[in-house]
Formats: sequence, C-alpha cells, structure tokens
Amino acid sequence: MRAKGFKNLPTLIVVLTLFTETSFLPTLSHSGVSSELLQTITYENINYGTQNPRKILTTTQHVAEAPHIALEIAPPKIPAKIESSKREFSDTNKNKVSSETTPKNEDSCFPVLYGEKELISLDFQNANIKNLFRIIAEFSGFNLILSPEVSGFVDVRMFDVPWNKALEIVLANSSLGRECFGENAVRIASRETLDSESALKAANVKDDNIEAPSKNTDSCFPILYGNKEPVSLDFQNVHIKNLFRVISEVSGFNLILSPDVSGFVNIRMLDVPWNEALEIILANNALGRECFAEGVVRIASIEALNKEASEIIQAENEITPRLMGKELIDAAPVPMHIYNKVKKEFPELLKKMNHFENLFNNNDRLNELSDDEYKQAIEKYRSLLKSVGEIKTLKTPLQEDYQLLRLKGIILMKKERVALFETNEQTGFSARKGDLIGPSSGYINDIQSEKVIVVEKLRNYLGVTVTKEHSIGFSKDMP
Repeated sequence: MRAKGFKNLPTLIVVLTLFTETSFLPTLSHSGVSSELLQTITYENINYGTQNPRKILTTTQHVAEAPHIALEIAPPKIPAKIESSKREFSDTNKNKVSSETTPKNEDSCFPVLYGEKELISLDFQNANIKNLFRIIAEFSGFNLILSPEVSGFVDVRMFDVPWNKALEIVLANSSLGRECFGENAVRIASRETLDSESALKAANVKDDNIEAPSKNTDSCFPILYGNKEPVSLDFQNVHIKNLFRVISEVSGFNLILSPDVSGFVNIRMLDVPWNEALEIILANNALGRECFAEGVVRIASIEALNKEASEIIQAENEITPRLMGKELIDAAPVPMHIYNKVKKEFPELLKKMNHFENLFNNNDRLNELSDDEYKQAIEKYRSLLKSVGEIKTLKTPLQEDYQLLRLKGIILMKKERVALFETNEQTGFSARKGDLIGPSSGYINDIQSEKVIVVEKLRNYLGVTVTKEHSIGFSKDMP
C-alpha cells in the first residue's frame, strides 16, 4: 500500500551521494571483477507515514566529509506530461523499455546503446559529470573511457528511464558525444573532438594516397595482434604514463614513452583484451604507437608520429639532382682485353653495352627519362658493368698487384730485352714486350735498362678508352 499522493513511484530508487571532487581509488583486477565504485550498500527502513515502510537503496563512498546531496523522494504533484510518461512505463510492468532511437547499423554504438535496457532513476545536484557516467557504466555493464576534455557538473532528476536513453540525454545536455569499440566499450568525448576526428577520417578515405596499412605492414604486428589476456582497468584521474606502465606489466612488452605523452585518464574497462584496451586508450588521447624488435612498443602523440613518417617519406622521395651519368664514375672500367672478348664471344652483352653507352652520351635522351626511369637506367648499367668485369679470362702469374711483383733483372737476348720478375711466393718469371702484367690487365709496352713500362687500357661507362701508364723499377731489396 502506498502513501496518498505518490503516483506510480518506482519500486526501487537509487539514492547516490556524489561529491564534487571525489576521486575513486584506482583498482586493477585480472579476474574480471570490477572495482567497487559504490563501496557501501545499506538498506534503511524509512517510514513515510504509511503502515508499510519502503526499502531505499542508499550507496555512499567512504571519503572525507563532503556536503550531502539532498534527495527529494517524490514531488507533491506530478505534471501531466511526466505522469503520462510514467504511466506508459508502469503499464508495461517490466524492468526494460525499448529505446526510441532508431537503430542504425552504421552507428559504431549499435547494438551496445540500442534496444531494450533496464530502467534507472537518477537524482543529483551539482554532481561531477565524470562520476555520473561511471555510475551509468556500472549500472549498465559497458566499459567506459572518458576523453580528457570531459568535465563539469550536472543537475539531473530522472525516474524510471532506460539507462541508454538517460545516457543520450546527459550527453546531449552537455554537448558531448560517444563512439564505441568492440562489443561494449564506450568512449565519451566532446562533439567538437568527435566531429574533428570524423572529418579527418573522411578526408583520409577520400585521399587515394592514404591507405589503411594491413596488419602485416604494421610495425606492431604481431606484438599487438591476436587474442590477448583480458584485463580489467578502473581508474579515475590516473596519470596516463602510469596506466601504460600497468598495461606493459600485464602484457610483458617493453615500453618507451615519448616526452609529449602526458595527462590524466578516466577509464572503466572490465575483461577487455589488453591490446584492445591499449588501442582504445591511445585513440582517446590522440596518441599512437610504433614497435621495434624484441617486443619494444613506443608511444607518442599522433602528431609527432605523423611528422616523423612524413619526414621519412620526404627523404625517400626527395629528388636528387641528375648528374647526367656521372653517378657511374666510380664504376670499375672494363679492361680492353675483356672488352675484346665480349666483342668476339658475347654479342648480346655487347649490344646492351652499346645501348647504355649511347644513352649516357646523350643528355637530351637522359632528360626525357622520368625520375624512376633514370634511376633504373643507372642501376641497370652499373650492374651490367660489374657483370662484364667478372668475365673469366686466362691469367698469367704476373697479373697480380704491382706491390707483389719485384723486378730482379733485365737481360738482353737476341737484341730483345727480357725482364726477370719474382712473385710474392719467390717464384721467378720472365716477361717480354706485350705480355700481360698487373691487376688491371695491363701489358708491357717497353723494357728499358732501369725499369719496365706498363700500359693499361680500360673502357669507361661512356665507351671511351682510358690509358694509364705504370712504371716498375728494380726492387729495393736487391744487393
């Protein structure tokens, strides 16, 4: 039996004492059990002048003394509009009511915040809005993360309203919005923040040059992918650096925090894989990550990471001034005796050599090439010259480095001078005019009384024959 004048009062009224600046103690649970947001639950028998007292669920937080928020149990009169609404709820005689919001599959919060939800009654004055959201999260069971700009106080009095509708009303009243991740993680942020992020995502989709990286190209694959151990996080006003250290401790990865990582976090997540929890926290605080070998994860602001990536791409794509073939100056020239061998035995190879020689002798043709074509031409010709230089030919024992050859004597045989050399193995050899000698396949051009003149002929990348002269005198160790 109800007291006269109390129309359709809910059977259970949740009376919550909130404090303007209450900070809940952070708790961490691996078992999936949430932290006790409401630490004390007591039942009180209160007599409202009726024969049957009602049970009121009173929840309080053990903290320093703070002004108690008065609760008005019920007004003397209920306006017709509210009375009609409450009659509609009571007529169903159920604990759940269908949300009036039309479900949309494109909403990230479908179906978390859609459908029939349990009724909730809220009556607060000057309550910290963060605490109010935490209460709704505790009541509904969804995981909650609050963007750093969510702040302020709220006055609210609602009875028997589905919790999802109550949430949407509070959000709309405070110029806030929400987005959802996974199965039941709800992020609350300002509309301005969400609109800005949405516009950026839309711009990225339209930009053909921006593609979502696959997991195989993500530097954090496979460290942050796959099924990971669930973690429960329930913190209010915790420093974000400490939160990342907690996740690092749970997951086992090594952590590096960039100097621009700072601020505080309000979060309530129960039984969420730690990698998903990490990604949600990063997204909520405009942070990103990159990974290195040995399970090292670096966390920095998205702005800093994008700037670094842009600088790397710019450096890779930076146009190097064309040197019109002079990039090949350091390419080893082709000894003439090898070039002669190519002419006789490798016609296809000779054709390719002539093609590149003609190309790099024509600046107009080089200028017609695109940057990629020019770069490819340099690389292909360099590779070709290296291949030609590796063609095997018969070598004499005297085709060694000049420092390993010692001139031991010069003799005259039938009016022809003959040079006597000794190799590093102390083996003696005779050499006449025209014989090959030296590391670059030079030939003996003249044998004089005191020295031997060696001439080296090489063909450079332009097809020009370059002549070098080398002189070998008597070794210093001669008696």
